[in-house]
Amino acid sequence: MKLDDFNQVADLIGLKKRSREAVWLMEVEGMTGYFAAQQMDISESTVSRAHTRFRLALRKLNALSSHLPL
Repeated sequence: MKLDDFNQVADLIGLKKRSREAVWLMEVEGMTGYFAAQQMDISESTVSRAHTRFRLALRKLNALSSHLPL
């Protein structure tokens, strides 16, 4: 995933800076939620919720993309 695409989705759902970086670590770097939380000094539950919101937004955007005119 490109950084610009990632940031657009993160902006749409309003991820805060540290949560956004933790989700990036999971999605792009392949880090676990536990280690991403440790790295960003936030709770594992915060990372889990942010990651879930991000993945749900991606699924919804992918589902909508076939219905949008280009």
